[in-house]
Amino acid sequence: TAAGMVWTMATQTCDDPDIAAASRNDWTCTCVAPTSGVGMQAAAACVIDECVQRCPSCSGTTCVNSGQSCDDPDTSALARGDWICRCPAPQLGEAVRAAASCTINECDDMTCDTCAKGVCADAGQACNDPNTDGLALRDWTCTCPAPAS
Repeated sequence: TAAGMVWTMATQTCDDPDIAAASRNDWTCTCVAPTSGVGMQAAAACVIDECVQRCPSCSGTTCVNSGQSCDDPDTSALARGDWICRCPAPQLGEAVRAAASCTINECDDMTCDTCAKGVCADAGQACNDPNTDGLALRDWTCTCPAPAS
């Protein structure tokens, strides 16, 4: 049996474990970190999910440490820096390459009978949420309608 052969290109390492003429179709290519992927008898389709990476300045860590989800819309090896942090429901907000500024309008975003919008509407009043910061909860008030003139 002939000795194998390994070679590395810019984004992947390919391995032919047996270069004998009788040994065909046994080579594979594996993507070089931080990308991942394996190709059997073909170049590998290398992908990188930036949200999976965990380090102090990595995207996945940035979002998770902020209580947000991370989404990498394009995981192709050449698409970098397109990750998005998204606020958890019912908060609203997203940001590319940074933690999002989350907001919530308790008068608009809640639809249960005991939530701000339902309580105020049932009393014939208007709901007001003075601070829509995602951390400012239960600060809404109901306001009586102005008297009819």
